[in-house]
Amino acid sequence: MVNIPRQIIVILIIMLIIGMAIGYGIGFQYAGVRETTLTVPVTYTTTLTFTTNILATPSVKGLKVAAIYVTPLEEPWNTALHTALQWAVEKYGIEYKYVEKVSEADVESVMRSLIAAGYRVIFAHSWGYNEVTRKIAQEYPDVFFLQGSGPADVVWPSNVLVYDYYIQDAAFIAGVIAGLLTKTNVIGVVSAYPVEDVNILVNAFIAGARYINPNIKPIVTYIESWFDPVKGREAAAAQIVAGADFIYAERFGVFEACMDALKSGKTVYAFGNIVNQNNLAPDVVLGSVVWDLRSFVEYVITNYVAGKLEGGKIVMWGMREGWATFVWNDKLKSQLSADILQRVYGIELMIIKGEIEVPVYRDWDPKRWGI
Repeated sequence: MVNIPRQIIVILIIMLIIGMAIGYGIGFQYAGVRETTLTVPVTYTTTLTFTTNILATPSVKGLKVAAIYVTPLEEPWNTALHTALQWAVEKYGIEYKYVEKVSEADVESVMRSLIAAGYRVIFAHSWGYNEVTRKIAQEYPDVFFLQGSGPADVVWPSNVLVYDYYIQDAAFIAGVIAGLLTKTNVIGVVSAYPVEDVNILVNAFIAGARYINPNIKPIVTYIESWFDPVKGREAAAAQIVAGADFIYAERFGVFEACMDALKSGKTVYAFGNIVNQNNLAPDVVLGSVVWDLRSFVEYVITNYVAGKLEGGKIVMWGMREGWATFVWNDKLKSQLSADILQRVYGIELMIIKGEIEVPVYRDWDPKRWGI
């Protein structure tokens, strides 16, 4: 039997622990992109201006977290956050309350009621809330606010962290797929309003299509509503008549129009947005541009209870952090050639490695795309 000095044993144990910790961190960070790196294992280092560290699990049980939604809970923008917060209830034991269908005129009174009830982490999940959030945050420095989208050209209080669905990487991939598969070279987008966060997705989708197919002609329709499936359906139907055979459903209603087309003998594919919507219309939804907020919610609550959460800035995570992913509809994916899939996987990998930088255009300028 060999006697190993105690100092060497201690060093070996410390190295083992560090190795396990690093392995866990990488596994968590890239959990959202494993499906699209099936055959090419890659190791690389990324430097971000916004740290994504998840602290060792502190005691968060009973932490009172609230979310305020401007539209019904089933609207995908709301569903993404609601699902992540429900996950945090199960994992961490936080106390979670939500209020839906809160107008901009009523949000201040709702915020004050939540603060009075002891909620110290509040998600104001709408662009239209941003002015009220800044006002109330200055009055209550002991409350931390998470503002769901907001202008980039204002000063945010130190107890406000702005987040948004910066899923343009995945929208770019959807565009690549549309550009590869379209038979008409006409693609559509049905969207809400021409505001910054929406414009980023619209532009990224078109940029992805043009990246792979310079002959793409986009049709973009803003329905001037966050939730109006009837208008969305009508807008998509008009785009189909104009020749679109792939449509990015930034809003509800597109799937129904694509199903109508299928019944009449015309194949038009759609892309879901924000949450996995593949099962809503599996015969026409080729895949979904998904926003997975679990890593962000975990970051917020663990850093908050540890006193490490910093505000006054905007979170701009993306595909490499695992909160932006493209999720295929396996039923339709199986009908595609291996060559098409490998081309898509290759471009996705280049985005993750930083070899392709997806453009972030906050404005909507039709002239940019020759419309």
